[in-house]
Amino acid sequence: MNQTMKILIAYDGSDYADDAITELQRAGLPGEAEAVVLSVTNAWELPHIADCVSSQPNKPTSALILTIQKHLGEITERAQSLSDTAAGRVREMFPDWVVSAEARLGKPAWELIKKSDEWQPELVVVGSHGRTALGQLFLGSVSQKVLTEAGCSVRISRRRANDDNAPLRVLIAVDGSPNSKLAVEAAAKRQWAEGVEIRLITVDDPFTRFETGNLTWDLADDKPDDNEESRIWISEIIEKPTQLLKSGGLNVSHTIKWGDATAAILCEAKEWKADSIFVGARGLGLFKRFFLGSVAAAVAAQAQCSVEVVRAETAE
Repeated sequence: MNQTMKILIAYDGSDYADDAITELQRAGLPGEAEAVVLSVTNAWELPHIADCVSSQPNKPTSALILTIQKHLGEITERAQSLSDTAAGRVREMFPDWVVSAEARLGKPAWELIKKSDEWQPELVVVGSHGRTALGQLFLGSVSQKVLTEAGCSVRISRRRANDDNAPLRVLIAVDGSPNSKLAVEAAAKRQWAEGVEIRLITVDDPFTRFETGNLTWDLADDKPDDNEESRIWISEIIEKPTQLLKSGGLNVSHTIKWGDATAAILCEAKEWKADSIFVGARGLGLFKRFFLGSVAAAVAAQAQCSVEVVRAETAE
């Protein structure tokens, strides 16, 4: 029995948050889903109130308490208004979704992670940048913390660089790990627009000698040995995911790169003009292909397109 997908969307009124909502149309999300738009106002940044409190020899006066309460009420209303407006946009884009709007006081990243823990969504969507309640810009601090600590998949959304008429392109990083397979499965389950192009990429580091089971790369030729074990590896890493995606009628290609994993994925995404990258939250680890945990974080931070870091629904 298929359950309705649950999606948590962070919104702070910034252009980056608006881009994140627009990009939902290019994420292959289902026609029916349940979404919560959450706006968080930073309650710790009270204008000049801290100075007033520190000047009091005893406990705060009733007037000061009322001033604080009034300020908190105003910023909460502002956050709720932001959330309501964003939820209205999401409803227009996905009329069959059940969409609600929430506002909270606190640190944005903490409140997003707390809501994620409480509600257990399959996906959290955040913009690559944002701003605080007082307008200061933060350079990905919230998105990075959510990406690191959320117990579910996280999509770091960025504005599409390609022409609107260009076919949608999705790059999936694969290494044979369970989380890599989850990334492929997540992409395969999506309801992509007609003409979407999918490309699988796997990367080997030619400067270090790795072993995967009994398979050893022959670095002298700068390519894997053409033997039975290497053919089995290619079948597991590339061909099986390709068949899974093709079984859904998707147009799939693949590429094998040698070099630094992060650099290779970012370069391929840029040259191929990918609209998004799917990557597993963790890989096989050192000495068994590239460690996708560090790669996922680096790709999410540096990519020029949206990046979806895929985790199992229950955090490990």
